[in-house]
This record gives sequence, structure tokens and C-alpha cells, in this order.
Amino acid sequence: MGKKLLIVEDEETLRESLTRVLTQEGYEVDGVSSSEAALETIAEKDYKLIITDIILPGINGMQLLKRCKEKNPGLKVIIITAFASIETAVEAIRTGAFDYLVKPIQHQEIKEVIKKALQA
Repeated sequence: MGKKLLIVEDEETLRESLTRVLTQEGYEVDGVSSSEAALETIAEKDYKLIITDIILPGINGMQLLKRCKEKNPGLKVIIITAFASIETAVEAIRTGAFDYLVKPIQHQEIKEVIKKALQA
């Protein structure tokens, strides 16, 4: 596929699990634990899609979404969170997130959402 994905998740177990599953699907996957590391990595590589948690140390996932969309409006971003609310879901979609998923993340669900995002 040759599609580059970035996972921004401070929970190491989930980040590694998603990286493994998506690599098996043929994606080129990088994982980082903070928005600051994500911004550095995004400056160096051309990602097609970013999956980010909302609650992160330092810059949160919503702020990362805003910065990513300012720099690259065509970049697809999927928000994941364990603390879902209608307010954050609406804010994420209005800011330009492709989708908003609630943890625990189901591997089949995220694979389908990624596929749709990359086709959009």
C-alpha cells in the first residue's frame, strides 16, 4: 500500500498493538507518545493519516489536530479517546477530524475507518 500512518498515543501497549496490527495490514506505521514528538515527525515525513488520542502529555490531541489541519488541510486525522463526550466529538469533527472513535479500540473498526479515510 505504501501509505504512511502516524499513531500518537501515550499508552505504550495500545500504541504498540495498533502499530503491529496496521503494519500487518501493509501500512508503514510510526508511533510516538506525545504531540510534540508528532509535530517533529510530521515535519520530516509525509503522512497520509494520523491517529491521535485526545489526552496526551503537553499539547493535547485536539490542539494537534488543529495544527495539523492548518499545515496540511488534506491530512486525515482520526481522534481516539477513552473520555468521549458529545462536545469533544463535535469539536473534533468541526476542526476537521475524519472520525472520532471511543476506546477500547476494536481492530476491525479502526482498519475499516482507516480504509475509508484513505479513499476519501
